[in-house]
Amino acid sequence: MMRKVQFITALALMIAAVFAAMGCFTFRNADNKKNLLFSTERAVEDIRHISARPHSVEHPVTRAMVRWYLYDRLEDMGGKPLIFQYDSIPYRNGGTVDIANLYCRFDPEGRDTSESYLMLVAHLDSRFPEIIPSGDTVCSYGAADDGYGLAVALELARGALSYAGEWRQGLKILFTDSEENDLDGMRCALEKDSRLFEAVGLVINLEARGVKGPAMLFETSAGNSRLMDFYTRHAGMAYTYSLTSAVYEIMPNFTDFTLVKSHLPGYNFSVIDNLHYYHNDRDNFENVRPDAVAHYGVQLEPLLREYLTSDRYACAEYFRSDEDGVVFTVPPIHTFNLTRTGNYIFNAAVFIMFVLVLPVYKAAGRIRVGKVVLNALFILLAGALAGGAATGVMWLAAESAGVPFSLTSLKYLTWDWIPVLVLLAVMAAAYTAFFISRSRKSDNFVFEHLLGLILLMLVISAVLLVAVGENFFLMFPAACAMAALLLHVIMYMNIMSLPALLLAELAWVPFLYNLYTAMTAGSIGIVMFLAFLYTVMTVSLMRCFMKQRR
Repeated sequence: MMRKVQFITALALMIAAVFAAMGCFTFRNADNKKNLLFSTERAVEDIRHISARPHSVEHPVTRAMVRWYLYDRLEDMGGKPLIFQYDSIPYRNGGTVDIANLYCRFDPEGRDTSESYLMLVAHLDSRFPEIIPSGDTVCSYGAADDGYGLAVALELARGALSYAGEWRQGLKILFTDSEENDLDGMRCALEKDSRLFEAVGLVINLEARGVKGPAMLFETSAGNSRLMDFYTRHAGMAYTYSLTSAVYEIMPNFTDFTLVKSHLPGYNFSVIDNLHYYHNDRDNFENVRPDAVAHYGVQLEPLLREYLTSDRYACAEYFRSDEDGVVFTVPPIHTFNLTRTGNYIFNAAVFIMFVLVLPVYKAAGRIRVGKVVLNALFILLAGALAGGAATGVMWLAAESAGVPFSLTSLKYLTWDWIPVLVLLAVMAAAYTAFFISRSRKSDNFVFEHLLGLILLMLVISAVLLVAVGENFFLMFPAACAMAALLLHVIMYMNIMSLPALLLAELAWVPFLYNLYTAMTAGSIGIVMFLAFLYTVMTVSLMRCFMKQRR
């Protein structure tokens, strides 16, 4: 009976941790956040106007209507917006198009200029018509991409102007045209009107890929140590992984920030949803998610207030740095922000923990080192096979649906989550059956298996540390598991295996979800491999919590 209570309690807490990790108690309630100079309702109303009709480069009339709507909104705030026209821009489908950016500058009260500016950037065009697998041609209405960015920028500016008397720095807003074609608006602005970027100390680009999910800080400029410190100190409901900057480099996507980040320090924000509501007719006002819009405001409103009112940022060079930070959000616990040196120290500490745990368990007669190594190799092979099999199944699914398979951009595969969930369930069930069978024969197997997993995670982490400088998604769970093992063997506190598991779960659940969502169903092999590692840890720590005593 006691074990049943333990199991039900652990299962309930693990389910609650999944909901917490997916933001059900944080960013999904961002639109209920009080005491912010950001109105989600006003932003959503702007989106309604912006997304009334498709407004791509192939829709010059409706695009002009969007531009003039934005112009009027800025003018109503007391700004003096300017339109910068660029004619005869080559279009990817042949011929040329005429485009026009919209720019506005707000200076501190009583001054005609400022020595430092924060610049908000969003693009005013929606996606050009695309042919979907059914053969139909559809047009995006630009409700999220980039209605979210445009509306958030307007609402942030409106809120900031309410305390303009406290400003020490100024605010610039740039709404670019033809971003969807070839980043034309930003390219022309940089090449022909570079004065717009003079004295800009911080750029915030606002994007959207899909309609729902947290507004993630998914990319920064290089040398982001001060940027990340500023963000983690002041943003509400911070949500970021510095690893995503490296992942984004291999993605077939670009934003206006792509052209700016080598010149100016800054951030790139976006909701990261699946591709079913991206660059097609589902990107419309009916599918707008106010909680996603609100999460931009919750994070960014405090950043604008701090930047605009503090003398610390009077120098436009403040955020330039030669060092990158390592940042990882564990919702709803904390956003960890480490310097590169701090990350090396953390990695060294986790490795030392492993070096301590291994001989302690060997001396206690609970493991054989050779068995630990064999278990590491077994987990590596099993995980690779699971990932390969999952990739094969997804390839077959794509072939059956007549959709081109891609590792990083598998579009228009409907109901892709069904084979993914089935694959994960089959993997978890098969592994759990194997684990129970082996652990019943020997309690020592549990420790040899878990330590083998940690050894494998440390080896992979070392490779990642050298290759990309990022491995927190493996090292943090490994640290949790080793803390549980130390407490277990030294103090017989097997009960601590559950809190350690819950902490690790809070880290890996949103990371896996965001990795899968960003890289699409084609990445199932990578996701499955990592999910297998996390499944091994989950089952092993649950066994420690349920049955091990010393």
